[in-house]
Order: sequence, then C-alpha cells, then structure tokens
Amino acid sequence: MDLRNRSASLGGNMVDNKYDIVGIGNSIVDVITDVEDQFLDDHELRKGLMSLVDLDGIKDISGKIDIKKTVSGGSVANSIVALAQNNMKTAFIGKVGMDEVGNAFIDGLNKENVFFANVPQSDESETGRCLVMVTPDAQRTMSTYLGISQKLNSDDVNEDVISQSKITYLEGYLWDLDDAQVAIKKATKVAKENNKIVAFSVSDVFCIERFKDSFLSLIDKDADIVFANEEEMKSLLGTSDLNESINIIKDKNKIFAITLGEKGAMIVNNEEVIKIEPQKIDNLVDTTGAGDLFAAGFLLKYIQGQPLEQCGKEGVRFASEIIQIYGARL
Repeated sequence: MDLRNRSASLGGNMVDNKYDIVGIGNSIVDVITDVEDQFLDDHELRKGLMSLVDLDGIKDISGKIDIKKTVSGGSVANSIVALAQNNMKTAFIGKVGMDEVGNAFIDGLNKENVFFANVPQSDESETGRCLVMVTPDAQRTMSTYLGISQKLNSDDVNEDVISQSKITYLEGYLWDLDDAQVAIKKATKVAKENNKIVAFSVSDVFCIERFKDSFLSLIDKDADIVFANEEEMKSLLGTSDLNESINIIKDKNKIFAITLGEKGAMIVNNEEVIKIEPQKIDNLVDTTGAGDLFAAGFLLKYIQGQPLEQCGKEGVRFASEIIQIYGARL
C-alpha cells in the first residue's frame, strides 16, 4: 500500500467519514508545576520520564507543589484538540468518572469542538490526572494516576465513530491493563475492516520497556503511521544508533515520524528518508506536549493530502510553538 497516495485520498469529500480523526487514549487532567531537580531526587522520580502512581501518591505529591496550570489532557487528547483547533472534525474515545474532574475533562473537549464518544461511569476510581513537573531545563517529568481511564474496555469502543473516521489514533500509554489491550484490538479491527488509517504513538520509553513485543506486533500488523522520538525508536528496535533503526524500518511499508528534539525530525517511508530542519526557539519554557503537537501538525497536513515533507514541517512548527509556553495546548 502506498501510504502517500492513501493520504491524498483523505483530503477528499468521503461521504462515509463523519470525522477526520478519532483518538483513543487516557482521559487525563494535566496539572502543571515548576520544580527543581532536587524535588525529583527527593521523590525518587526518573527525570524526563512518566511514572505511574496511585491516588494517594498523586495527592501526596500534589500537596507539595504550587500549581501553575490545569488543563484536560492525555497524550492523544492533546493531539486531537490541536487538530480541532485547526478545523478538523474530531472525536475522542476515553473513560472518565462521574466526578468533578471528569466533568471538567468533557467540558474541556466540548469547548474545543471535540466530540466525546463516551458517557461518564461510576466506580471506586476517580478520573485520571497527571502531575507534570517542569525543571529549569524545560524537561518534564510526569507522575500519572490513571484512575478510571485505565479501565477502558472493549465495551467503551464506539464502533460507529471509528468506522466513520478517516484515521484512528492510538497511544502507547493505553497498554497498562489487559482490558485496554483488548479494546485496542477491537478498535484496530474495526478501522481496518472499514479501510481506515491507523496511527500509533509509542508514547514513552517507560511503555516500550514493558510492552515492546505488543507494540512491535501492532506496528507490523495494523499501524500505518508511527510516532516516536529518537530514544524511543532505539529502545523499540533494540539498537544503539538511529541510522541502524532506520535501516530496520525501511522495509516495513509504514510511515515513521521521528522527532529529534533540537535537531528537528525525520520521516521514513520505505526507502524515502526526509530530514526536517528544526525551527528557531526564542524562549524554551516547557517541553510538555511537544510530541503530541508534532503528531497533530503532521496529521493535519496528512489528512489534507500534503506531501510527507510538509507533514513533517508542520509537525515541527507545532512542536516548536508549544515548547515556548506552559502546557500542551496552543
């Protein structure tokens, strides 16, 4: 399948597509704060990575910081909102509780014209939240309480929305429970049966360390577009060098969009390797959401049928803008 030609067809008026893209991900409220490196050491947090905590844990850490910003988040949700802000028709599948935080999450999506394709549910868990701790070097370290979002199951997968969406976009953070993995398999099956594109973000080295085999299986069988940064690609493929990783993925007939931080990005599609130059950053503030917004920019141009180089450039532009402000929303 020539995915470049496939992308061009997405830009047309297809009567069976009510949505340009549907995201499936954790429904998380982001709580953003500034901390010193010593704070991370004191709480035994791995700088630059995401760690999972329980409700007591997130409340304990939250009680020791000054909140700078609170926003409805989650990796794929951030990407979907950015696409909605650029006039894409968007939907989101996720799980929230019947609580104040859950209502705030849904309201946040609705205000951005994102259709939330589920209803709040009640059990002993609360709506998920993520404490994003930004150190002076603009690196973000995350402690995440997944809450009820991690209980996403196959019953939560809205088949009608997926079948009416040009792209189904998944995040690696979903892989923490078997029920969610079953839900993902159902979602990809529906997308493929309806000849739709599947996009996948590996999300984090932390996720890859635990779910490498499952990620590789999804990439080989179902994913058409894969988002990762340089370290994630090397971890996923067990290589020590990015060029070695690129040689491995050239024969997979997928589009790999790889972010390279201050070096820009690289797009790999079979033998085609496109280097995307970085943009000048005047004021580096917070790297939260850089990968999410890169994916949004890339997918925006992909849906519009633009060449892969333009997709990559838009991804870098989006990412460059988001790291100059707090949070993951432009």
